[in-house]
Amino acid sequence: MAETHEMDRRNFLRNTVLGGAGVSLIGTPVWEAAAQMVNEPQMPAVNGVGLDDPLLVQLSINENPLGASHRAIEAVASKMFGMNRYTMHNELEEALADFHGVDPESVFMGVGSSEILLTATLAAFWDQPGNTVTAFPSYRSIPRTTEELGQAVKKVPLTGDWQMDLSAMAAAVDDQTRIVSICNPNNPTGQILDASALEQTIRAMPKDVIVCVDEAYIQFVDDPDYPSMIPLTKDVENLLISRTFSKAYGLGGMRVGYGVAHPSLLEKMQRFSIGMLNKNTLSTVAALAALGDQEHVRRSAALAREGKAYLYEELEGMGYSPLRTQTIFVTVEVGPNVQTLIDRLWEKKVQVRQAFDMEGFMRISVGLPRENEAFISAFKRERSAL
Repeated sequence: MAETHEMDRRNFLRNTVLGGAGVSLIGTPVWEAAAQMVNEPQMPAVNGVGLDDPLLVQLSINENPLGASHRAIEAVASKMFGMNRYTMHNELEEALADFHGVDPESVFMGVGSSEILLTATLAAFWDQPGNTVTAFPSYRSIPRTTEELGQAVKKVPLTGDWQMDLSAMAAAVDDQTRIVSICNPNNPTGQILDASALEQTIRAMPKDVIVCVDEAYIQFVDDPDYPSMIPLTKDVENLLISRTFSKAYGLGGMRVGYGVAHPSLLEKMQRFSIGMLNKNTLSTVAALAALGDQEHVRRSAALAREGKAYLYEELEGMGYSPLRTQTIFVTVEVGPNVQTLIDRLWEKKVQVRQAFDMEGFMRISVGLPRENEAFISAFKRERSAL
C-alpha cells in the first residue's frame, strides 16, 4: 500500500509539473532540479505521510495522518516557480469570509493560529496590566504569553469529568481581567462544551474583556451539527474565534491560521502583526485549495474517529480508561511511570507525549491504522517490561 502511495505521489508531481508552469522551463537548471526532485530513487515504505524517517511513528503533535489534500499539493506544485513573488492580495481572507458567512474585514490571517493567539494577548495587555482567566488544564498559548508579559493567570480547575467549569470561569473574571481563554474542544482533555451554555457565557462577559474561543479541533467533533461560535462575532464585539489549517486540513507545516472577530477587535490585534508580510505565497495557495476540498476534511475526521475507536478498544482491553475525546488525539491515564514509558517508546521510534498539566496521563495522536497498531504493539511490550 505504501509503495502504491509513493508511486502515485511521484506520478502526480511529475504530471503536475509537466502540465504547469514548469513546461516553459525545460532544459534550464531550475527545471533540472525539479525533475530530480520527482525522479529521485524510490524510498522504502514509510509509516506516515510526510515523514523522512521510514521507521518513525510520529503520534505526539496532533498532525493529520492523511496529509494535505491533493488539491493543495497540486496548487503548491503549480505555484512553486512563483515563490519569488510576495502575496499582496486578500484572496484567502475573502474565501474564508464567504465560507463562514462574515465580512472579509472580520478575518485576520496569522502564521498558524499561534500568531492569532499571540496578537490577541498582546492587544489585551498592551496599555494596561491585568490578568487572564483560563481553564486548567487547557491549551497554554494565551496563559504562557500572559506570564511572559509579567501578568497574572487565574487558572480555573476542570470539573471531575474533565469539563470546563464555565460558571467558575465567569466568576473568576474581575475588573482586572483582560482576556478569557476558552479552548473548545479542549486540549489536552479533548472535551467539548455545551454550545448553549458557551454562548450564554460569551454574551455575559464584560465588553472590555477579550473572549478567545480556540476552535482548532472543531472539525473532529462527533456531532456534525455542533455549532461554531463564529456567527456570534457579528454582534459580540469582544469575541475572537481562532482557527487553523494545521489539523483537519493537514497543513501543519504550511503555518496558516486565522481569527474571526469584529473589525474593531481585529484592528487592535493588527497593531502587533506585520500585516501583509506575514503571508506566504505557497501557504496561501495551499490553504485556498484545501478550503475548497471539504471532502478531505470529512475523510480526515472519519479516519480520526476510526482510529480513536481502535485505540479505545485496545487500551480498555489492557485495563485503562481512555477519555472519549472530540479531537484527533486520545488521552489516557497510565500511572506514575508515564514519562518512563514515553521515553522507552521514543527509543523505539514511537513518539507520543505526556498530556500537559495532567499528571500520569499520556496523549496519543491518532495516526494511520498501521501507526496506531505500531503504537499499541510497542506500548504492550514496554509496559510489560517495567
